[in-house]
Amino acid sequence: MLEELLKYDRLANKDELLFLLFKALPLSNNQKISDLKRYCTSNYFSIGRCFDGTLKLLEFMSYVRVSEGLVSINEDLFEPSEIECQSEYFGNDGFVRNLLLSIAREMPITDFIIPDAVRRDINTGLFYIKENLIPLRYFGIRNLLIALDFLQRDSTFDPNNLFVRESSTILFDGMILNPLREANQRRARKVSLSELSDRIERQEELGSQAEIFVLEFERDRLKGHLSITDVRRVSEEFTNAGYDIESFNNLDSVLIDRYVEVKSYSEKLLFYWSRNEVETAKALADKYFLYLVDRNKIGIPDYTPKIFQNPYLRIFNNELWEKAPETWAISISETDLPPKNSHTMT
Repeated sequence: MLEELLKYDRLANKDELLFLLFKALPLSNNQKISDLKRYCTSNYFSIGRCFDGTLKLLEFMSYVRVSEGLVSINEDLFEPSEIECQSEYFGNDGFVRNLLLSIAREMPITDFIIPDAVRRDINTGLFYIKENLIPLRYFGIRNLLIALDFLQRDSTFDPNNLFVRESSTILFDGMILNPLREANQRRARKVSLSELSDRIERQEELGSQAEIFVLEFERDRLKGHLSITDVRRVSEEFTNAGYDIESFNNLDSVLIDRYVEVKSYSEKLLFYWSRNEVETAKALADKYFLYLVDRNKIGIPDYTPKIFQNPYLRIFNNELWEKAPETWAISISETDLPPKNSHTMT
C-alpha cells in the first residue's frame, strides 16, 4: 500500500488533518467516501486538493478501514472521543511514530532517510536531515512531516537543512537512527570466511601502536564532536572488518562515515594489503581512508600521518604505486605523497 501512497505528492497539513480526523470522520460510521469528500470540501475547501492522498495515508496507517466505497474509523487504533485536547494531538509523537512504523513494515526506513542525509549540529546538538538527499518519491511524506513540525526549518541555517523537533529526538533516534546504524554496520562489515582467511599476518605490537596513535589523532581532529566516544578501534573486536578504526568525517556527522585502515612503516613506504581489506576499500569507496604511519615519528609533536581517501581507486589506477597480486604489497613513490600538512589525499 505504500507504493500507492507515494503516488500522491500532496497530503493534508496539520489543520486539514485535524478537521478530517476529529470533525469529518466521526460524523457517522461507514460513510460513503463521496459523501465524506463532499462534506470536507464544502466545509474546508483546501482539503479537496489533498483528500484522496490523505485518505490513502490514513488507510495505510490503519486509522481507517476502506471497503466498497465506504470508510470507517478503526477504533482499535484511533478513538477521537477519548482524546481530550484534540487541537494538540500532533504535539506528541504518536501520529509520526505510527507513520514511521507503517513505512518500516513495507520497506526499510533507510530507503526514505539514507545515512549520508543525517547530520547533527555541533552547537545545538539537534539532528538535521539534508533535504536534497531525500528521494523525490518521498516528498509527499517529507512535506507531511514538515507540516506536523516533526521536521522544521531554521532561517539562520542552510535552507536545505530540516531539523528534527527537539522533543522528538528520542523517537528519531529509535525509529530512524538505529536502523541507519545497523545498515551502516552491515555494509561496512560484510565479509566472507574465505576473505577472512586471506588476511595477512601482521606485526601485532607495531600495528597496535599505530592504531592507538591514529585513534588519538582522530579524536583530536574531531575535538568537540558530540559523539566523540563513538570514534573507536574495531580491529580487535572485528578482525575481519577490513579496516581498523571507525570515525567521522566532520563535526556534523551523525553516523560513522570514515573507515580507517592503519598501516605502519619504517624508512621505506611499503605495506601489505590483504584481499579482504582491498575489497572493503572498494566497497566503501570515499568513506574508506588509508592512514600510513611512520613508526619513527609517532612521538614527534604534531606529527600527521599520510592520509589517502578512497585508496582503492588511487592505487589500482596509478602506475606510481607498485602492486603484487592476491596479497598486495604496496610501495609508494615519494612523488605521489600528499602535500605536507595535508589531512586527506583524494
